[in-house]
Amino acid sequence: MSNIIEIKDLEKKFKEKIVFKNLNLNIKKGEKVAIMGSNGCGKTTLVEMIAQFDKPTNGEIKINIQGNFKNEIGIQLQTGEWPPGVTPYDMLIFYRSVYPKFTSEWEREISTVFDIQEFIKTPLKKLSGGQRQRFNAMISVMNNPQIVILDELTTGLDMELQNKIIDFFSKKINEFGQTLLLVSHHPEEAEILCNRIIIIDEQKVFFDEKIKDVVKKYGSLRSVMNLFFKGELKNEIK
Repeated sequence: MSNIIEIKDLEKKFKEKIVFKNLNLNIKKGEKVAIMGSNGCGKTTLVEMIAQFDKPTNGEIKINIQGNFKNEIGIQLQTGEWPPGVTPYDMLIFYRSVYPKFTSEWEREISTVFDIQEFIKTPLKKLSGGQRQRFNAMISVMNNPQIVILDELTTGLDMELQNKIIDFFSKKINEFGQTLLLVSHHPEEAEILCNRIIIIDEQKVFFDEKIKDVVKKYGSLRSVMNLFFKGELKNEIK
């Protein structure tokens, strides 16, 4: 299967702080990749650069999608800035006008899954953290993009809604053959949704394995992350 994302010799700096140095990563079309690591290691920075919200200092990020590939990348951001008074309802009207695959049938389905009706006419700036999380997650799949990027998908959600949303993504990502990038601190969530894990450390990819092999060798993703945080996980990246 061909690579849909190719990252070569990536370097990213914020003033004097080096986030990435010579990071290399290929992601195949249809892969579901969990991106994990310590707080501040650059997970969100990496996916924002893939989504073209930010630019590398050096190196290359190549998205192998024909045409306007920005319409084929859906990202759930942790935060969002909106003008005062703008509501989810206003945003939905806008997205209907710009996303050709955002049909009324698909809108009804995802609106139910993410349970946005209770706050659909509430100004976005007044939403709770959990409500913003749900709406941002819904935005990521409005256009049924080829690449779906989820950043802390279920943070701030109750367990019932967590299960509902994880089940939705688990089914739909496979049904549509989408490529998934999941930034997460929850190993169980990643184990359900993904088939590959990469761990970012020391400005590059530290660990990169198929999840089925990780589970076979270590028992679970939680076990391998425990070893990582203890400094006992071996770096096998050549």
